[in-house]
Amino acid sequence: MKYYFSLLVFLFAAFTAFSQNTFNAVVEDSITGNPLAGVSVVMKNTTVGVTSNENGEVSISNLPEGKQTFIFSYLGYTTIEKDIELPQRETLILLMSESHSSELDEIIVEGTRSARTLSNIPTRVEVLTEEIDEAATMDPSKVAHLLTHSTGIQVQQTSATSNTANVRIQGLDGRYTQMLKDGFPLYGGFSGSLSIMQIPPLDLRQIEYVKGSTSTLYGGGAISGLINLISKDPKSDETILHVNGSHIGAFDVNMFTSRKYEKIGYTLLAQRNSHRAYDADADGFTDLPELVKYNFNPKIVFYFNDKTNLNIGGTFTTEKRQGGDVQLLDEEDINSTHFYKEKNEISRITTQTKLDHKLAENKTITLRNSFNIFDRNLLIVPTFGEGEYKFAGKQFSSFSEASYLYKKDKNSLITGLNFYSDDFKETPLETNNLRNENYKTLGAFVNYTFDLGEKVAIESGLRTDYVVDEKLYVLPRLSTLFKWTDRLTTRIGGGLGYRNASIFNQEAELLGYKNVLAINRDATKAEQSYGGNADIGYKINFGEGMFINFNQMFFYTYLDNPLLLQNSGSNYEFVNAVGYTQSKGAETFFKFGFRDFVFFLGYTYTDATNHFSGTKSIVTLTPKHSVKGDLLYSLPGKWRIGVDYEFKSSQTLSSLVKTPSYWTYGAVVERYWKQFTFFGNVENIFDYRQTRKESLISAPNNTPQFTEVWAPLDGFVFNFGFKIKL
Repeated sequence: MKYYFSLLVFLFAAFTAFSQNTFNAVVEDSITGNPLAGVSVVMKNTTVGVTSNENGEVSISNLPEGKQTFIFSYLGYTTIEKDIELPQRETLILLMSESHSSELDEIIVEGTRSARTLSNIPTRVEVLTEEIDEAATMDPSKVAHLLTHSTGIQVQQTSATSNTANVRIQGLDGRYTQMLKDGFPLYGGFSGSLSIMQIPPLDLRQIEYVKGSTSTLYGGGAISGLINLISKDPKSDETILHVNGSHIGAFDVNMFTSRKYEKIGYTLLAQRNSHRAYDADADGFTDLPELVKYNFNPKIVFYFNDKTNLNIGGTFTTEKRQGGDVQLLDEEDINSTHFYKEKNEISRITTQTKLDHKLAENKTITLRNSFNIFDRNLLIVPTFGEGEYKFAGKQFSSFSEASYLYKKDKNSLITGLNFYSDDFKETPLETNNLRNENYKTLGAFVNYTFDLGEKVAIESGLRTDYVVDEKLYVLPRLSTLFKWTDRLTTRIGGGLGYRNASIFNQEAELLGYKNVLAINRDATKAEQSYGGNADIGYKINFGEGMFINFNQMFFYTYLDNPLLLQNSGSNYEFVNAVGYTQSKGAETFFKFGFRDFVFFLGYTYTDATNHFSGTKSIVTLTPKHSVKGDLLYSLPGKWRIGVDYEFKSSQTLSSLVKTPSYWTYGAVVERYWKQFTFFGNVENIFDYRQTRKESLISAPNNTPQFTEVWAPLDGFVFNFGFKIKL
């Protein structure tokens, strides 16, 4: 009752604060003259606002008399502030222009900590914004689809039956990629092979890629790079209901809502994702698992004053996925003919707390803390004679950090201390030799970003990490930006990295951790690396909605002490290889826009090799040549139509067999009508599947357990649905 009374008082106060003035406007595209639906219009320094309807019309009532400022914002268009004297004499006709690549220049990069815009950051960072909405349409249940279509990044499926996967950058194994959520390093260890299958894109507003050794930013683990997933803030009132289904058995119901009041705001994502088991090649084994997942992501922000705000968020996920012999999915008893099964039962709880306080206009203290509790039960039945094998455990990790940011003119200095812990305890089931892992790391860092005149910017960093009871790591990092002209730039950077030894790698995942020994911490060293990259970028806007954006990047990474899984009697053990791994290559990015059309082409050349005991070999499952791209037609407020394509050249398997190269194609159509968006999406139009070239049934047990996945398994997929803005 007290809550409702307070709400009534608030509403009455808001009502009496305004008179009966009304602001009216019509928003149109500056080139086509077409009305723009969904434009956000907010009165400055208030939460009063609406979105334009299908005719581009805006009407806001009960406004105070006098001069007021209204902010017009729309994805892909330049934000406009307009001063209007109320009462208004005539309806405002506002023309908005597409911003194209220039909009990305003003995006604040968060992953590098320096709070600079994309065009002024010395470290090479790739940022995705508007692509997130398209990826959420194609697959709202997980972020994996979005990552798949990014240049230089490969989503590698680790199980042929349960669809677990990891992210590989520049040819290196997925264990060298660090996943962040809002700058919190939460995903890894026992949960690593499932993280990108559990993170939904619907509440994300920005994704940042930093490729190469970046451990000076957040600590160990980012040898090949990091991916920072940034969630939406409650900056506007928004509620979206999203329903999606596919012809192969997916059904997703998703809801996202956001509200902001004067002193408090919140966002909430709630999801139920399900998928029935799917056997594309009718070989009796699942190519997509049976899946039921629930996800709940609340976040609340307290705006205490202009200097202090507190951000508290959480993630609650439960999931059950099982694959293998399709006749065993309903818990039937195994027999000598039907025995292979793989089942994962997962629960994850995370919390994230961030406090920002401005000591002065140019001085900020930030306190962060996160907890991650991950519980997983993995069951496999490799043979009828062996029966069920279970591997289960609980992973508890935490991250705490205190940092201080000082900015003066174009210089910024950030320094801080953090503590990271990762504690895995195996649930004792069938073994007394528990494979527990416990790492505690104390870190101190300093990053200094400054300009040398108008043409050169430098970002330098030094981090020291002390892994308790093991070793102290000193990790320098340096990046330089050269602005030759307003259109032509060059970035050069490099640094050191490391990763603690762990059994939680792809090779052990394939075995279901059966007979995999714990890490011998006395004999096994951490993996260490150094690397760098250099790029040259060119961009130009021709006016009339036409632009070109080109970037050519070269990369190199040297990895010392890489872990190998070797036989140790009847068991398996991770040991340091005698030698090194190196990855070198180039990425080419080209984007061209003309009016309502945008064309993108990305090419990656990767030469990743192992040099062990004097022998050189190619890193498995790494295509030397990869092409990704799309062509998009967008008529704001009405249509969005796109086609995408991907090429992968031959890959080398562990058996030294060379796979064939292949192309895949997809298409998406979205139609906007009032508050509705209707969509249809086709993946892998020509139904290219690995099983068209070979059987997934492999030795020694004539099951798919040890089959390496180098091409799509599900083949042609059509999904469809709708979104409603409530």
